[in-house]
Amino acid sequence: MFNRPLICTEYMARKHNSLFKTIMPMLKANKVVAINWGFVSGKTNTIFAWDEPLPNVKEPKLWFHDIFRQDGTPFDQAEINVIKANTLQKQK
Repeated sequence: MFNRPLICTEYMARKHNSLFKTIMPMLKANKVVAINWGFVSGKTNTIFAWDEPLPNVKEPKLWFHDIFRQDGTPFDQAEINVIKANTLQKQK
């Protein structure tokens, strides 16, 4: 509306059904840039939701934000496929 970029800084919350497969196509269709809080598990502990206690500090079944484990393996390969499908430019 104002011909300015729009940046979304908060969109991932797997436990609330906010998922890459539902959010990324909508962001792309509306030309909204998004920044994900977590990327690799560990530094910011965003595999855990902010409102959940950490009784055993083991990897939860469902991560909140992060995408990769420290060894480089993805939390969910299907999500990586969605991210690539929505961000990679097709070669001409």
